[in-house]
Amino acid sequence: MKFVAKQLGRGFRRLNDEGWSRGAKGNGIWLAVAVLIGGVRFMARIGGRRREVLFSQELLPGEALRVGHLLEDRLGRPAK
Repeated sequence: MKFVAKQLGRGFRRLNDEGWSRGAKGNGIWLAVAVLIGGVRFMARIGGRRREVLFSQELLPGEALRVGHLLEDRLGRPAK
């Protein structure tokens, strides 16, 4: 899945770069493509959730770690 996401990211970056270069030469369609893709990437960047460390402790020999699943995060949103 990461491979597909990485390939899509590369494709969008290339479209964005092509759009800016061709749009700067006067092609309005390519400029619109660059603005649209740039806006989508910007909104995804500022709207994405930030991961944070909620708990950190060093385990001693013989201790165990239990990871549980939460249905909601601290703010009441559905957990991913």
